[in-house]
Amino acid sequence: MANNNDLTDEYVLSTQLLSDGEPTRCATIHSGSDKILELLSGSQGGIISKFILPDSNDSQKQSADASNSGGGLEIQPGGANTRHPHQITAILSSSSLNTNLVSSIYVTGCKDGKIRVMDGNTHELKEVLEGHSNAVTSLSWILPQNESAKPWLVSGSWDGTAKIWDIFQNNNSSICIGTLAGHENTVSVAGLPAESDSIRKVVTVSAGIAEGNSIRGHTVRIWTLSDNGANNDITSKIVAQVSNDHSGPMRDVCYDADTHSIYTCSNDGTVKIRSAEDGKCIETLVYPGYEQPMLLSVCVVGGGSTKAVVVGAEDGNVAIFNIGQQKQGEAQVIGHPGCVWNVIPLGTTGDFVSSCHDGNIRIFTRHASLAASPEVLKAFNDAVTEAKAVRSTGPSAEEIAKLRKWEMNALTQGRSEGQVQVFQKDGKAIAAQWSASSRTWIEVGEVTGTNENAGTLNGKQYDHILPIEVDVPGGGVQKLQIGYNNGENPFVTAQEFIDEHMLDQNYLPQIADYIRQRAGQSGPTIGMGAGGSTAATNSSSGGMGAPSYASEPAVPMDITPTYDYLPMKGYKTFETGIDKKGLSKVIQKIREFNDSVSSNQLSTGEAGETLDSLANTLSVTNRYHSSTISMAELAPLHTMVRQWDATHAFPAIDLARIAVLHPDAAKSERRAYWEEILGGALDMCLGLGDAAAKEVAVPMLTMRLIGNSYKGGPGSAGAAGILIDKILDCAEACATSGNKNVRLSVATAILNTSSYMHASSTPFPSSVAMRVVDVVGTIAGCGKYETEPMVRSLVALGTVLLLSGGCGSEVKKLAKERSIGSMVERVAAGHGEMASAVSKEIMSVLSS
Repeated sequence: MANNNDLTDEYVLSTQLLSDGEPTRCATIHSGSDKILELLSGSQGGIISKFILPDSNDSQKQSADASNSGGGLEIQPGGANTRHPHQITAILSSSSLNTNLVSSIYVTGCKDGKIRVMDGNTHELKEVLEGHSNAVTSLSWILPQNESAKPWLVSGSWDGTAKIWDIFQNNNSSICIGTLAGHENTVSVAGLPAESDSIRKVVTVSAGIAEGNSIRGHTVRIWTLSDNGANNDITSKIVAQVSNDHSGPMRDVCYDADTHSIYTCSNDGTVKIRSAEDGKCIETLVYPGYEQPMLLSVCVVGGGSTKAVVVGAEDGNVAIFNIGQQKQGEAQVIGHPGCVWNVIPLGTTGDFVSSCHDGNIRIFTRHASLAASPEVLKAFNDAVTEAKAVRSTGPSAEEIAKLRKWEMNALTQGRSEGQVQVFQKDGKAIAAQWSASSRTWIEVGEVTGTNENAGTLNGKQYDHILPIEVDVPGGGVQKLQIGYNNGENPFVTAQEFIDEHMLDQNYLPQIADYIRQRAGQSGPTIGMGAGGSTAATNSSSGGMGAPSYASEPAVPMDITPTYDYLPMKGYKTFETGIDKKGLSKVIQKIREFNDSVSSNQLSTGEAGETLDSLANTLSVTNRYHSSTISMAELAPLHTMVRQWDATHAFPAIDLARIAVLHPDAAKSERRAYWEEILGGALDMCLGLGDAAAKEVAVPMLTMRLIGNSYKGGPGSAGAAGILIDKILDCAEACATSGNKNVRLSVATAILNTSSYMHASSTPFPSSVAMRVVDVVGTIAGCGKYETEPMVRSLVALGTVLLLSGGCGSEVKKLAKERSIGSMVERVAAGHGEMASAVSKEIMSVLSS
């Protein structure tokens, strides 16, 4: 350990470590193989990075000298298959448990709703835990009082729940032993000391919900968890709770054993120190300055007179409150070049680690001997100054004059809960947040930043019009523009952009990150990879675990061709009508038909209150993460789809198309139900016989239901997977339809089917994959398809050609024998640049 005699009054940068170039969202300290100390980080790009920290005996030499950087950086230490499909939002090591009863592991939380258990020595993926229906953003250990018992894992999620997991079972198979439900949106968690051998404790905090013109309901809850022994479940009970003592959503929580206190941070710019017994506030720490930013992460470092509370802020700062001193001065603020997503203690050293949006992990210390070199400190401070200069300029009078007037805000409807819009009020630019429940704008405050990128795109006004260039096969660049409004979710905007332009799903984090930065003169070139020359520019920095890129040889890799459009990743959906007006029309038509069917009518209650309840739940899309749909509400759909004839049942298929997108309706336990629904709709469509290509309602809605079922949830997707043969029968029957809406629906169903097959861990026989090729052949041969459905069909074809293992090889062989390449080139020639680009990729696949 470093000598406490060299402590300074304030924290300074010790080490700066660049990870994979993506924004770093979280970090943990881990004891790896041979007890080597590692710093693990998770990025927005879904990548784990490992830094080797110097031996503690060498800690006095932990300066910013690259010669003391230990083993440096290793990206994806467990191999390429450990890359997460979305951003890693939490990471936790078992090294902090200080027990020999458990194996060395670490766990990650991901925006895909899954928890991954990684081997602590090899870093390979051991297990994936499923159960949350939305992003997992918080992880903590719950310790037993009895030292012979094993700890539990607790996870918090955007789905409004916390889950308790037993991941140290002797059979190496983890199980969920309890769910703490009833939270108000996002949940953060922290383990507390056990009450007895059989009763453990945990604290959860929630972000709150919109009530009228404010966010309310954010609540601290302290739970007891009673172990029921061999039953593999627990009994949970809330023993204390405190609501609404922050004036904004709570974003993080931690527990400090020395003071037996809970610490919560909030969007209101404060930290509250609480009793660990009843959750009540003991002291409030206020972020220094006139404006309080959103505080995203909190931790406690040091001990005694050096104990401090550290918070990471959305405005690109870290604040340190010295709570160990009797007389607290104003908090120290350390600027960063971007948003600080996460802060953690560096063991018991009193130092701390920050995870920043600029892709760097930074270690800060009060030990003078561990401070970074003057050159590194200057480079860091220059980067901070430059970043803050970009954010600090106020809007011009001309820009303000162009804004919508606040007095007219009632005429401007928000698009989604929490959307931020800028208005003009009394000659100033103010930001307001949309409350979907009250249908009003809530004033947030004056806008003091500006951008030079505002403008109109496709007739719509945006706060930012950003250029993006996409590499296309064969050389050349496609120049595109993306529109973005302040306050929107950049990942949603990026996903819509990818869908609109049929781009590779892998571009999502890169485009979203570029949107978040919203600065600079030129846009990224998508397809060139992230990071550019960052490694070279960082080679002069060093210190505790800093990598020296310039001297490291290139890592040999397997060269696998990559494509811009192939394979299809993710699913396209049909979401029209998911609002009260659209659903009302569908329900009205169902009731009309219910009065006219000769048998199997819905009861008065089913046709009335049950359908109304279902429609109400489906219309509130911003509550999908926490709302539920009962089997009683889904039962009428089963009656109509399975027992009514085609002339009466098509509105029920349309309602099923919407219902299947609700995550609770489509959860894994309901696979059998969706087999019945999908099977009934497909039978109805195939029952049309030769008329399937002439009818519109049933074929179109059946294909749209199939397309949505892959996206809805594991239950509906699993059902579609079982019915793929029948799906392809139906698609073949409807492929030559004279209606363009049916044609788009068929192409989308085929596209999503191919994506499901490619993503499936269970290989499909080549005969099934060739059925996809056959349907695309029918589509291409009929000469009726517009550009968009034709492009989707070609992408589906290319995706099955890239199926793994023997299936993909066999499909390519058969496709070559049938001269599929010639067909593809002929069809693509008449459908524009994107079709031609996909065609070239298919030809490349066939020639590989």
